[in-house]
Amino acid sequence: MNKVIYMSFLAISAIVLGSWFGGLVDGAAGLSLLAYSKTFAFEPGTIDLGIFRFTFGISLSINISQILLIIIAIVVYYNTAPKLFAPKK
Repeated sequence: MNKVIYMSFLAISAIVLGSWFGGLVDGAAGLSLLAYSKTFAFEPGTIDLGIFRFTFGISLSINISQILLIIIAIVVYYNTAPKLFAPKK
């Protein structure tokens, strides 16, 4: 269970830091490639009841720096998890 929490922490940290870094370098010469993002969306519909408006859907936006940091997080996990969670003697 601790390995799952550790990997989740690394992955969420990579996503948040990648989003922040991508926004930071957006428009910077030479680094703007890291800010390139693609959005995937599924929005099947909206129900408008006059007073309430319900929109159903899901959207995912990911940039290059997030992908790179997720790869780094996976490498860090596989290099550090065996040492952190080794059985006690």
